[in-house]
Amino acid sequence: MTEGETMKSEILAVSEAADYIMEHDNFIIISHANPDGDTLGCAFALCRALQKLGKKAKNICADEISHRYDFMKQSVEVQDFEPATYVTVDVADRKLLGDFDKLYGDKIDFAVDHHVSHVDFAKRLLIEPDAAAAAQTVYKLILELGGGELFDPQIAACLYTGISTDSGCFKYSCATAETHRIAAELLEYDFDHSQLDYVFFDMKTKARIALEEKIYRDIEYCCGGKCAVVALTKDQLASVDPEDANGLSAIPRTIEGVEVGVVFKQRNNGSWKASLRSNSAVNVQKICSAFGGGGHVKAAGCSFYNMSLDEAKKQLVEEIGKALA
Repeated sequence: MTEGETMKSEILAVSEAADYIMEHDNFIIISHANPDGDTLGCAFALCRALQKLGKKAKNICADEISHRYDFMKQSVEVQDFEPATYVTVDVADRKLLGDFDKLYGDKIDFAVDHHVSHVDFAKRLLIEPDAAAAAQTVYKLILELGGGELFDPQIAACLYTGISTDSGCFKYSCATAETHRIAAELLEYDFDHSQLDYVFFDMKTKARIALEEKIYRDIEYCCGGKCAVVALTKDQLASVDPEDANGLSAIPRTIEGVEVGVVFKQRNNGSWKASLRSNSAVNVQKICSAFGGGGHVKAAGCSFYNMSLDEAKKQLVEEIGKALA
């Protein structure tokens, strides 16, 4: 592409995506930075499926992966090969690749996603914006690649983790009848889903408890109490497991009367990432898009660079106020 041109992805159906995969090899599967259960579940499930098909594949991520996902790492072989096909999973925008954007952002051959705010960056795209998780789409892709023969407990556990974590253990409105049907199919395989649900929804480290104490102590209410905002510095976040930090975004929205919850997290470079969660008809994806961010209608995020936390709060709360009005 020349400077100023916008990438336009070729939209693939599941069957076309499967055909593309079967015709290629030596896959690098890239998760988004600050990885969560969906991007990792997709990556490791797809990697294992490709390896079972006799292809070369490996997963990479720009950021540290929590030890809570060790069971996923153990599901794939470590392979050494010359990369030929670059794939992203659950990545809505190439800038979400983090430090890997400069290395791979313009090399992506194929992307699988479910974000309504997806910004084209891959040559080919398999996307289902109505899916609760990208893992739902990867489930269909693996089914197309090998029918039920490719599925096993390891792949099922990875995909179940992706679906359950992105749907709030099936509590969020994004969890449709199809979401439950796919989860039920995965539960036919022999893995301990109750243990996974405990690890990702109930288990808390002491450092996580300390952060929650800070959140409840320092939370600010705005917009007549309909918006709750909290901020965490990079020093405070450095003390917790990455997965602990991921789960903090949902806390403000659990407060009665709060329609939009916001958690600001400071990055190591000093910038601020705001994660928004909505309990109401407020479209937080639209709010975040005003600041170059995106996501889903009820869960989205955006970043603020070269400004103080107070200024970032002021700008964001002003936009939230307009939406609530």
